[in-house]
Amino acid sequence: MSDSALTITPVGSEPAAGVAPEVLFMGLDAGGTRCRARIRDASGRLLGEGEAGPANARRGSRAAMDAMITAARAALVAGRLPGDGLSRVVAGAGLAGVSQKREMEAMRAEPHPFARLELATDFETACLGAHGGGDGGIVIVGTGSAAYARVAGAEFRFGGWGFEVGDDGGGAPLGREVVRHALRAADGLAPRGPLAEEALARLGGDQDAAVEWVGRAAPSDFGRLAPLVFAHAERDPEAARLRGECAAHVATLVLRLIACGAERVALVGGLSEAITPHLAGPARDRLVKPAADATEGALMLVRKSAP
Repeated sequence: MSDSALTITPVGSEPAAGVAPEVLFMGLDAGGTRCRARIRDASGRLLGEGEAGPANARRGSRAAMDAMITAARAALVAGRLPGDGLSRVVAGAGLAGVSQKREMEAMRAEPHPFARLELATDFETACLGAHGGGDGGIVIVGTGSAAYARVAGAEFRFGGWGFEVGDDGGGAPLGREVVRHALRAADGLAPRGPLAEEALARLGGDQDAAVEWVGRAAPSDFGRLAPLVFAHAERDPEAARLRGECAAHVATLVLRLIACGAERVALVGGLSEAITPHLAGPARDRLVKPAADATEGALMLVRKSAP
């Protein structure tokens, strides 16, 4: 369910004295650009949704947990639930930046207010949601990128190694290329077309301001520049080139999953709709529409592990 279509269903009155409060279930899609929370009761009824800022564990486990808690509390407010309601919430979370053991262990060590918290990678929960818990693959095209599939009990994972050395096809690396092009154009080393002009304006107007911006920017900040490529691709050759490179990276991930036996592959993430029309036919033709989003996948995760 999209945010714009959300209908809030208030919860009834608090339970009478001596009656145990109902356990609630929450899914958290803790991504590199924003964190989304969705809360349902035991029957599956939607109670509320909330949102917060980035929750990339590689940028700090405490900051990621704080973003999750902020989104969770926003969902409580949306559902007109009491502020201390997280103590009866069983939560599942798909996190960006926990592919490595160290980051996952750091997240599991962080204190939190939930009755129970089940953690997984963001691509695991995205795959659960996209295929309803069944076999299939997903390519995440968000701030970063990653490919993941479940096939006959086996798991396959490619990419997703982080902004610094990978995530090709994702928004942050694409935004980084926008900055590089803008600086080259400002130096007279590349054509100064619409993409460079708008990027430079966003970065402060000149090279010095752009370099200062880079010094304080996180991957999510670079990711916010990626839509400029799609906005200018029809009239700026450099934007068209970058869009084509992005599409080629994504198509490679799709075809890699198909080679591993994934019969169905879904694109998910903030750039998925924008990049899909530009994929090469063999990759595009094998795509399916996700059955549900990653937040719903996180709910499936915690319901699967519920006692």
